[in-house]
Order: sequence, then C-alpha cells, then structure tokens
Amino acid sequence: MTTADAHADRSTVARLSDLIARAGVGAGVTMLVSVLPVVGLIAPAVGAGVASWTDESETPRGPRIGAATGALVALLSLPLTFFAVWIAAAVSPAATVGVLALTLFGAAYVVGSGALGGYLADRIAAERDASRSGADRVEPTTPVERLKHRYVEGELTDAEFERRLDRLLAADRERDRSEVRSQSEPANSKTRERER
Repeated sequence: MTTADAHADRSTVARLSDLIARAGVGAGVTMLVSVLPVVGLIAPAVGAGVASWTDESETPRGPRIGAATGALVALLSLPLTFFAVWIAAAVSPAATVGVLALTLFGAAYVVGSGALGGYLADRIAAERDASRSGADRVEPTTPVERLKHRYVEGELTDAEFERRLDRLLAADRERDRSEVRSQSEPANSKTRERER
C-alpha cells in the first residue's frame, strides 16, 4: 500500500466518522423534538436540518447527513419495533404483517424526511451566504460612479462613456458656477444697500 492510498483511506475514515457524528447530533435532536405535539411529525427533518446546519464541510452534504440521521433514528427504534412485532405475533399473523408494513413505511418516512431536512438546511445556508455577499457590494451613489459602474460592467462603449462623462462633468461645472453666483448675489445686494 502506498502512502497516497493510506492517506486516502484515512481521509475517507475521517469523513465517515464526521458524517456519523453529525448523524448522532441529528438523531439526538430528532428524539428531543419528537416528543413535542404536532412538531414531532417533522422531527426527522428538524434533526437533520440542525445536523446539516452545523456541518462545516466545503461541499454541501445535507441530504447525506439527513439520510444518515434518519437511518440512525430508525436503527435506534429497532428495540421498540421488535417489541411491537412480538405483541402483534401474539395477536394474529395479519397484525404482524401490518406492524412490519408500518415499520417499513415509518423507516422510509424518517430517512426521506431527514434527507429533505438536510437539503433544505443546505439551501437556506446557500441563500444566506448569497445575500451576505450581495450586501457586501457597495452600490454607486453619484451619477459619475453609476456611469463608471455601467462602463466597467460593459453596458457602455468607450465613446458612450466619454460622451456621457463629459456631459455630467459639464453639468457639475455649471451647477458649481450657479451656486457661486447665488451665494455672491446676496453679498452684492448688501454692499449696495450700505453704499446708499
């Protein structure tokens, strides 16, 4: 075995143990939430969502964490399942078949609900990250900054950019001149009144 193979094996074992640890967290949350009325119906999705939310892996793996959470919950409920089958077997063969069918349906529901909860947690995290990166962008505030932004984005050609920039700068210069005139007019009228 080469060192690369040994490293790959260790990496795989580390990822698998992390996945099982996350599934354990999700299973614990699922068990706690399952005792709540009404909310207990979506407990596998909530537990898997919490487990996926705390995952710090570079690649999103919420559905895998959720399915592992559901599978772990199903495994933890096996003693209760065996007890139910034992009771049903004492009643009738039809009851035994019914309990086994309900058990399979329940296991499929728990695993599927867990995978959905992990997927939704990944989606929410991705949307949150996208909105944060969008909030980091600074929107241009002045007309010149907006024009520069449009030019950088490729919305304007060189000639259009220069023509519009010249027009904006000329408007700014004219506005500055008119402000200077309006400020100097009251001062001129006051000196005229003094001279009279």
